[in-house]
Amino acid sequence: MEGLAFAASVVGVVGPALHCVRQLVDDIQKIVDAPSAVKALKDDLTTIDEALTSLQTISDYQWESLGETVVNQTKAATNLCTQSCEKFRSAIGRWTRHSDVGGGKLSWRDRAMVGFFKQSQLKSTAEQLQNCKSTLTWVVSIAVL
Repeated sequence: MEGLAFAASVVGVVGPALHCVRQLVDDIQKIVDAPSAVKALKDDLTTIDEALTSLQTISDYQWESLGETVVNQTKAATNLCTQSCEKFRSAIGRWTRHSDVGGGKLSWRDRAMVGFFKQSQLKSTAEQLQNCKSTLTWVVSIAVL
């Protein structure tokens, strides 16, 4: 695979991932009284946003020197990140359907749903995002070196 093909294959998945991450961050920020578990995800998402932005700055030469295996791992991690964000964003929409999220307040029903009943899904999403974050920051660190 040539340098341009390396860069193009990664850049093709980074854009949609960045868009999805930023939409999810916006959604979380709109919920002023969100449970701490949801707010904690925002920090991971911010780090992922920074890593994805950094991936876009890696040169063709750097991608070529990283090799096809690293490129494929990066694409897989980026796709997993996109899928996790899309799934979680959809879930938040369902979980907060009784609330005035535009006003930032959760109804008591939605607060109970998110704060208590959906803890396992929050934990699962957090773990997926942690894996994505680790992989993406690892690739960026190696490329910078």
